[in-house]
Amino acid sequence: MSKTDQIKITILNDNRPRTPYASEHGLSWLVEADDQKILFDTGPSDIFLRNARKMNLSLDDVDTVVLSHGHYDHGGGLPWLKRDPKRKLICHPEVFAGKFRKGDHLYIGLPVTREEALKNFELIESKEPYHVTENILFLGEIPRINDFESQRTSFEKRDGSDDFIQDDSGIAIRTSKGLIVITGCGHAGICNTLSYALKVTRENRILAAMGGFHLKYDDEQTRRVVDCFIHMDVQKAFPSHCTELPALVRFYEQYKNGFICSGDVIRFDD
Repeated sequence: MSKTDQIKITILNDNRPRTPYASEHGLSWLVEADDQKILFDTGPSDIFLRNARKMNLSLDDVDTVVLSHGHYDHGGGLPWLKRDPKRKLICHPEVFAGKFRKGDHLYIGLPVTREEALKNFELIESKEPYHVTENILFLGEIPRINDFESQRTSFEKRDGSDDFIQDDSGIAIRTSKGLIVITGCGHAGICNTLSYALKVTRENRILAAMGGFHLKYDDEQTRRVVDCFIHMDVQKAFPSHCTELPALVRFYEQYKNGFICSGDVIRFDD
């Protein structure tokens, strides 16, 4: 099986702005690889489309939309996408379940129902890994195997029980230099996600880990995650979105990564 070595990732929205592009709390990245255009999350609103227009990008020819999980800041832009029943929407089956914030039970789920998604897309729901292309894999449900990630949650289900966001997923891209793994928020744990990506792709190297790592402090969890990256020999790290400044600083000390901002373009070329 040949591997892809021409990957372009355009940051349509992330938490930090870069002039002249706007930003909101959320994530939406356009992934171009294997002659496919994949919209990974849609952010919280139509901001991904507004920024795309500023970049002279049309999203009408996007082949596939992947939702990392069912929170509004990752799927709130769905209603603004042009209806196309031939366009795939790939997600975990629990993406459309009711999602709420603890404390005030505020609804923070998607603005569309499963029935509406079925009308507007070719809906593909999978807990198992699913091939988007030959080299791009939707990871499905991520096993929570280590003892330092996904131990607590600030979310709850409709009935008030804890919600550990079992629908949290990501994509893995096979390249000749190793995997590129992209997460939306990393609720399953970025190290759990990387371990699973290696297992299901049968690869043994990670070129880059990218996206939301759901780390807020320079605490024991963040330090153990960085140690995990070092142990797994992750070559590049691009934490963004829900990775807050103290944790970003810890990653910077190891990887000298810059801030991900709306409007950035990241390329992996052979």
